[in-house]
Amino acid sequence: DPRLSVLTWVNATTSLALALLNTLWALYLLRNLEMSPTAFGVILGIGALGAAGGAFTAPAIARRHGPGPMMLGALALTPCTQVPLLLASPGGAWQIAIACALVLQLACAAAAGTTQRSIRQIVTAPRMQARMQAVSTCLTSGARPLGALLAGVLGTWVGVRPALVAGSVLLFVPFLVLARSPLRGLRQMPLAPACRDEEGRRPSGVSR
Repeated sequence: DPRLSVLTWVNATTSLALALLNTLWALYLLRNLEMSPTAFGVILGIGALGAAGGAFTAPAIARRHGPGPMMLGALALTPCTQVPLLLASPGGAWQIAIACALVLQLACAAAAGTTQRSIRQIVTAPRMQARMQAVSTCLTSGARPLGALLAGVLGTWVGVRPALVAGSVLLFVPFLVLARSPLRGLRQMPLAPACRDEEGRRPSGVSR
């Protein structure tokens, strides 16, 4: 199913970019921006609220705007959430800006993540669920050590901040992957394979 291919590559490229960023994130905040450990912990705690909010509101947003546009919007916003980090200098005002950006980033990740996971499970036949999840997990998890290695190489050769810029640019890749696929216009959750007849038509009595 081409939808599975698109979503799997979206996940893998997102994981690669975020692994690069997350490897250097704490180092940059604590050393370059001189953030205290307490402030760093508070920011992480506040960011978790964004993840919970994104997961909670994702179904309603998907019903109103469609799962495709919702995921596309979330992927478009994610690189923008790195702007405060890249522009920041030491100080409380920038710490607040970084915390707000993290809330938005994790909200987008949770909203897009829960939606794409639901789509993958819906369109996959029951007997293929384990294989589908194994392939996705292998590519997504396998991208993380590569992203961490890339972060170390770039951080050593060009510096931490330029490496963070590179990671932010990489976050546009999953957006482009989804934007070039038919999933970008998906207005409702797809039907499960069992809800279609041999010719792919919806049987009478099966609701949307």
